[in-house]
Formats: sequence, structure tokens, C-alpha cells
Amino acid sequence: MNKGPIRKILRWIVGIAAVLLLLVALAILFRNPLLKTITCWNIHKSTGLHTSMGGFDLDVAGSRLHITRFRIYNSAVFGGSLLVDIPEVYLEADPQEAAKGRLRFKEVRFNLAEANVVRDTNGITNIESLKKKVEATSRTSGRSHTNGFEFAGIDKLTVTLGKLNFTDLQQPENSANVELGIKDEVVRNIKTEEDLQNWAMALVLRLAIQQSLSGSMQQSKTKALETLLKQIK
Repeated sequence: MNKGPIRKILRWIVGIAAVLLLLVALAILFRNPLLKTITCWNIHKSTGLHTSMGGFDLDVAGSRLHITRFRIYNSAVFGGSLLVDIPEVYLEADPQEAAKGRLRFKEVRFNLAEANVVRDTNGITNIESLKKKVEATSRTSGRSHTNGFEFAGIDKLTVTLGKLNFTDLQQPENSANVELGIKDEVVRNIKTEEDLQNWAMALVLRLAIQQSLSGSMQQSKTKALETLLKQIK
């Protein structure tokens, strides 16, 4: 089996998770009115997509934010269906580092239950469309989505990744579901972006080997992921 597609798709999942975390984290660090409706509005402004949250528990004094039932939906062009279902996002930031323009987290928990990627009849994926929207928003505002903050590490990161669904409206036979099967994966003392990338690559490699040995990566799924990667790389 060619492990290239599964490695790339898992790197993409990690990247999407990081972007979603950053969108929420910036709301804390800029000390905006941290209300659930305003946070949803900020994400909608950046992505153009409807967002909902169940629980929104903010502890300003402790620089902690706990969000549950966090969901982002596809645009009407892609059916208005669920894009990502995130049962939990927990962020505990270091306020002293934030005051210096540095993003350092004492603890991060990220639980992605499901991600749904859709390719329309014109061959465009919802991820490609989302990327263009975010880039256009950044150009209009005249600043990048990071706003100059420097990543300064994560003391404890816990990640759960459920499943990835790919729906191909152009070639339905390429549609596939992939179980990622990551449950409470813990990594400690991430100091730099390179540390984070190295951990992600090690995780991806392990998953690729596991799926290869289990025979779960069927040819049809491999073809589906290769088709998807051409659209989102």
C-alpha cells in the first residue's frame, strides 16, 4: 500500500485542528467580550460558515476556556451538512506569555469526533473553498490570522480523532469513510513548532503502519484519498 495519501490526509487533519484552536484562542488573548454568540460570530466572519456551540465555560481569571458540542457546518453550496463535530475544546493559556505576544498553553484538549469533506460536481472541495475564504478575509483585514503572535509551546496536549468522511459528488464511487481511531493521545512539553510537527509526523507514521498491517486501507479508500489530496494540498 502506498502510505503517502494517508500520511498527507492525517497531516491535514492535524492542521485543521490547529487552525480551529487558534481561532478560539485568539478570542481569549485579545480579551474581547468572550460570549458564546460573539465567538461564533467571529468564526463565521473568518470562515463564512455557520457555527454552533453547546457549552461555553470561560474562566477569565484562570485564562481557561472550555467549549463543548462545537460544530461548524458546510455552506449551502456543499449541502449545508456538518463539516466538523468537535465534542470538546479546552484551552488553558499562560496570561503572562500572552501579554508578551507569545502563545503558550498550559493544557490543550482537542476532541474531533467527525470531519466531513465534500467534493462538488465541479471538482471543488469544501476545504478548498474554506481556504480561499479565510485567505480573502485575511487580505481584506490587512493582517494574517495569527496577528503576529509567536507560538511558545504546549505543556500538555491531549488529542482524540474520530473519523473522516469523504463524499464525492462528481465521482460517487470514490466516496469513503476512514476511522482514525485516536483516543486521548497525550504529548507533553512541546516547546516549538518543530516539536509539534515532529510529534504529528510520528503519529501519522504510526497510524499509516497500523492501517497497513490491519489491511483496513482498501484500494477504493486509497483512491478516494488520493483524489481528495489533489484538491486540498
